[in-house]
Amino acid sequence: MSSTCTKSDCNHPLYSHVSHLESAKEEQLNTLLGLVFDLDNLAVTVNKDLKKPNIERNYVEEDTYSAVYHELRNFVYPGSCITLEKLFGTPPFENPNIVKVLMNFNMLKFGHDSSQLKIALKISTFVTKYFDLWKLTSPKELPNCKTFQYRKNYEFYYQRYLVFCLLPKYLHSIAPSYKMSLIFGQDILMYTLKSFRMYLTDWCHASASKWSNHQKHFYMSYLPKYMNLLEEEVYAVHSPIWDLHFKNSGLQKIILTSKQNNSSIYSLDSKLDETNEAEHRDGKKKDKHLNEDMSMKLNEKQSIEDILLEEKMIDILKNVQSEPITYSKEFGLETGPRGHQARTEEEHGSIRFVVIGNSINSKVEKSTMLWLMLLRNLFRIQLPRMPVRYITRLVFDTKHKTLALLKDGVPIGGICFCPFLPQGFTEIVFCAVKVDQQENGYGTQLLNHLKDYHIQHNILNFLTYADKLAIEYFKKQGFSQDVKISKKIHLEYIKHYQDAIFMHCELNPKIIYTQLTPVIRIQKEIVKSLVEEKHMQMERHYPGLTCFSDGVRIIPIESIPGVMDTGWTPSTRATRNSRVTEESTDIVALTKHLTKVLKFVKNNALSEPFLIPVDKKVPGYYELIKYPMDLSTISKRLASGYYVSRKLFTADMKRMFSNCKTFNPEDSYWANCAVELEKLFQIKMKEMELWDYYV
Repeated sequence: MSSTCTKSDCNHPLYSHVSHLESAKEEQLNTLLGLVFDLDNLAVTVNKDLKKPNIERNYVEEDTYSAVYHELRNFVYPGSCITLEKLFGTPPFENPNIVKVLMNFNMLKFGHDSSQLKIALKISTFVTKYFDLWKLTSPKELPNCKTFQYRKNYEFYYQRYLVFCLLPKYLHSIAPSYKMSLIFGQDILMYTLKSFRMYLTDWCHASASKWSNHQKHFYMSYLPKYMNLLEEEVYAVHSPIWDLHFKNSGLQKIILTSKQNNSSIYSLDSKLDETNEAEHRDGKKKDKHLNEDMSMKLNEKQSIEDILLEEKMIDILKNVQSEPITYSKEFGLETGPRGHQARTEEEHGSIRFVVIGNSINSKVEKSTMLWLMLLRNLFRIQLPRMPVRYITRLVFDTKHKTLALLKDGVPIGGICFCPFLPQGFTEIVFCAVKVDQQENGYGTQLLNHLKDYHIQHNILNFLTYADKLAIEYFKKQGFSQDVKISKKIHLEYIKHYQDAIFMHCELNPKIIYTQLTPVIRIQKEIVKSLVEEKHMQMERHYPGLTCFSDGVRIIPIESIPGVMDTGWTPSTRATRNSRVTEESTDIVALTKHLTKVLKFVKNNALSEPFLIPVDKKVPGYYELIKYPMDLSTISKRLASGYYVSRKLFTADMKRMFSNCKTFNPEDSYWANCAVELEKLFQIKMKEMELWDYYV
């Protein structure tokens, strides 16, 4: 160390170059040694790349490693905080990130079907996992680099990938190692999706020999379809998956019924490729995690079926079904609820409902074409503002379908609709019933059949433009002007109509709408029977209390006969044994705690005006103050056992302070004493846990 440094133009001894390390801690020296080790490895890598033939060299990688090398040399001193953000920026670099984009895509394409959504979540987890493990394609190997600017933009992201995702795996001085799916988003996904898909497909085929039959079926069947849809959306002109605030409350409710635990998407069962085949056969496989953005806990509520015994439920149903149906009391209508007459006629076979449509791929029956023509004429008459050609084009369009209401084989009403299956909604285009048949509830039953039809086809949202005359009808059928579907989903699909209101209806997949009214009637009868039975149980007479004649001054509320039978429960605070604030607390213990409070107040210098009663010679005091109070009176009451409740004690103290503030001017010495002492009193009461329950 005493020898001279061999570096050119340096005549210092070697120890002068390390003099700044003499006071460094061992931990700092180890960190510096690790950094020097990483620098040496980085230099070797750069020199090795320089020796490659020009055709094999990755110039972007060489420039990046060289820049990192020279930047890291600036941190070779004790206590240095290594950062590369000056050169390459701070992660994340794109928002929303790839994880969020995949979640938006899943909700957009599969949110209307819970079973499809679960499959999509597993596929997206699989894709995310191997995207983070994949080594990003170098700029010169990237396909479709059509322009110089395109390549330069990609090089910019490629450098950030090398610095923040790849290098930290080998250089421990650079921490942490970020995952690509969390710091990159739209641009990197558009640049690399096709290359990554080729890599993922090759990897799946190479690994298929190690998979079970179920794994092969799952990934070989679903993954290509998923990637096809993802590519279409990624390279679309205006896709909602890039929206950072993408929300679809109507679709997200599918997720809410899932009984899965909360976690991030990246933690979503990272071992999906090890799925048990036996679990697949049983159909009882359960996912362990769910995306944090889409997860929410439901209130756990017991259903009537959980509370009642099976025999009891059967008896109630027998009584309900044996009674004659009277709707006047239940619905306020003498003739029954909407759709009752139509439902009765349908049960007797007088009317029926069929879904019909035109087709260019198969032969259409003559009866179907006749019905479509009659419905076209019906829509033309009922909707005079609509052009005839427009009505004809939509009714006979192969993408549109019509739910027809047939009476004696002739259409008397119908709903023309256009389903958009990938978007998860249906547009109701025309809805009409013959004028002389509109009072029979056909419109309600018609729309109920349409709702059941769409639930069977996993479409849970209706959208329509309603004119002024139809708004009330649609409101009664569950439509609202509060459209919950994202505008980006339906904007390019639905035609805008002037002088019409845009309305939305969200369907509940658990409801059979054509049977909704009878089910509600039965439910109301069941609840009514339970209430009457409970009322009979509650209608009891208990003997009066005699304990007070024996000298008992206070008892717990729950000890009163019949109180607990009403369903009343004591306050949760009563279960805390450490508290002395309850009315049922032992008077001796309560007096002990109140004595401490009173002693604290009397020992304070501010208590001097309140120690004894106000002199009767003070003019006008007893004329103004009807209920005087002072600390000596409170002490006597406390000693005599008067304060069986801290409420009484607090009331006397507050009365004493109130009297003082009432009689004396606001800025007087006595009024200020009352204000300050009252604050100290409250603090002490809270400290003794005697205040919060009272307040």
